Amino acid sequence: MALECELKFLRVDLDAVSHRLQEAGGTRLGRYFESNLVFDYPDRSLKEKSILLRLRDKQGKAILTVKRPPEEDVSSALKVFDEIETRVGDFQTMKSALEAIGFKVFFSYEKIREKWQFMDCVICLDLMPFGHFVEIEGTEESVPVCAKAIGLQSHETTTETYHALNLADRQSKGLDQDESFVFEETVRIRLLAELDKE
Repeated sequence: MALECELKFLRVDLDAVSHRLQEAGGTRLGRYFESNLVFDYPDRSLKEKSILLRLRDKQGKAILTVKRPPEEDVSSALKVFDEIETRVGDFQTMKSALEAIGFKVFFSYEKIREKWQFMDCVICLDLMPFGHFVEIEGTEESVPVCAKAIGLQSHETTTETYHALNLADRQSKGLDQDESFVFEETVRIRLLAELDKE
């Protein structure tokens, strides 16, 4: 099981960061659309234990992920969690299988993600329906060094999940507390058309 360590940077100019990564010699791993379903038992017992069960459709590839807090406490300025992830054969079949054993879809979310590798870190430039974020995954030592190298050292950071950030954003705007965050249909069509041209 992999121990993942990451930090999110808020309100980032994604084009500027992408350009800086290119100039610095980063390796671009692709840009793509993601659609995600988050499952739980009807009583939300996974959420109560801070466990995420997610099924992702990434460019036609289905990926099942479980994230949970580490078994032992880890003192870190980063978000630290155990992650189990595997590719599965078919998105709809996996969804049906999870529902057949008692899981229920509680919310869905979408993003456009541009992924890079640089300075022993994985950098994700995320366009969400409610904002622009950069997520850097690495170690306690490598993440701040990488962030400084690509000009993010002065940005506000968080270890919150996108789920929590979406709820906070909706609350600040006086909107209903909808857990899902997906693009409006016209925006999704435009974004997918832009990706097709790349």
